[in-house]
Amino acid sequence: MTSTKPATSSQKNYDTVTLKTLTAYQLLSQRENMCELFHLVDESERQRSNNTEMLSDLKKRLEAAKNENK
Repeated sequence: MTSTKPATSSQKNYDTVTLKTLTAYQLLSQRENMCELFHLVDESERQRSNNTEMLSDLKKRLEAAKNENK
């Protein structure tokens, strides 16, 4: 038998997932998906890292192609 401490009003257990938190998470996820679908959000911050990675990859491929032709 394990003993558990009774939760007091000043103590909160943040590890529990309730129906309320799940519903809020689902609503926010659906809202985010709808905003992305209709292009209502600015995705430049999110895509900036992808763009820099793609740019560096393309530069590497360009240098490799130049070196092959020499």
